Amino acid sequence: MREIAAKKGDFTLFGLFMRADAPGTWDLVVSAPWLEEGKLRALGELTDLLSKSIGEHALRQLSRIVTLKSDDPALKAVIAAFSVEDGEVRVQRSNLFGLQIEDGIIMRAKRAA
Repeated sequence: MREIAAKKGDFTLFGLFMRADAPGTWDLVVSAPWLEEGKLRALGELTDLLSKSIGEHALRQLSRIVTLKSDDPALKAVIAAFSVEDGEVRVQRSNLFGLQIEDGIIMRAKRAA
């Protein structure tokens, strides 16, 4: 996360979530101002940066990458509930994004300055 943020800008949300209906697989959920401009191109760039940072094998271990827009109510709710600037908050057995989450690791949940 930090490596990508240094190149592109801060994330508003960066977290890994294991859905209750998909045990053993992780979704990467992200939001950043720079992801909203030309979403498909930005998502491709994020995937490329992730691949370089964590490796192709680790990237393939993710079930999916989900991007949230800055005005998404789910994003606002997560930021209100979990304020994390540069750390790690564990979330277990919760309802987030309208989904039942078995486990989660939120590394950033804060509006970009």
